[in-house]
Amino acid sequence: MKNRISKILKFALCSIFIVQVAFAQQPKEKALLWKVTGNGLEKPSYVFGTIHLICADKYEMSDAVLNAVENADKIALELDMDDPAMNAKIQQLSINPGMKNIQEHIPADKVEVVDNYFKAKYGQGIAQMGVLKPFVLSSMVLLGNMSCETRQFEAEFVKLAAAQEKELIGLETVEYQIGLFDDLSTEKQIEALIEAIETPEESNKMMNEMMAAYTEKDLKQLGKIIKDNEDFEGFNDKLLVQRNKNWIPIIEKLSREQSVFYAVGAGHLTSEEGVIALLRKEGFTVEAVK
Repeated sequence: MKNRISKILKFALCSIFIVQVAFAQQPKEKALLWKVTGNGLEKPSYVFGTIHLICADKYEMSDAVLNAVENADKIALELDMDDPAMNAKIQQLSINPGMKNIQEHIPADKVEVVDNYFKAKYGQGIAQMGVLKPFVLSSMVLLGNMSCETRQFEAEFVKLAAAQEKELIGLETVEYQIGLFDDLSTEKQIEALIEAIETPEESNKMMNEMMAAYTEKDLKQLGKIIKDNEDFEGFNDKLLVQRNKNWIPIIEKLSREQSVFYAVGAGHLTSEEGVIALLRKEGFTVEAVK
């Protein structure tokens, strides 16, 4: 059970690609792979936008992406997915402090709804599952509602790093990512959990729209979809803008040392405060790779 939860949460933690629609230096090209040169770099680096939850029949790893990985000296993901200590960290951080159960925070008329869902899907009710943080349970619901077999780009990059004997690193820690959700109140997290259980058609509709935009490499449309589905005011700034700003000095430092292939959620590549625009503001040349 713990291993299953760990895998689900690890998957969910890498699915933060909230997008804001903006202008200025927002990339206009339909592209997911970008080449970074200039500003004193000895070798090019690459930035690739992923979608962390996609149906297997829509999954595609292009030759251009594979070539970029092969040409790079190092691979950087949002998290170091190859860290042997990550499973233990995730298991520890996904449980409520003191093993407290969230059941007392669920509205009385919704307890049975939540309990029945987890008994049907996972064989255990809220009495057992409720020690997990609500956002962890929400991620399990969203994955459980998917009607297709899914693939994960990050898992493939972990395999490629091992096969090509390249170092794999993370741009941030799992503690930081989980902390973003911990900043949301328990009540807001439970609200999202109940909504995910009661309206699976809504989340499926959004995911289908996002997958369609992604396969068309249409970052602007992807941004519009996510913007229209924003749940909590101000949360986008934490999930997107601040993280982009955190990554830029790291990307600059690493890219000056070696050629690096960066793979982050596609939403981080759009808007005037996205990774592409911020790198251009720092003086780098960032070009779409078709």
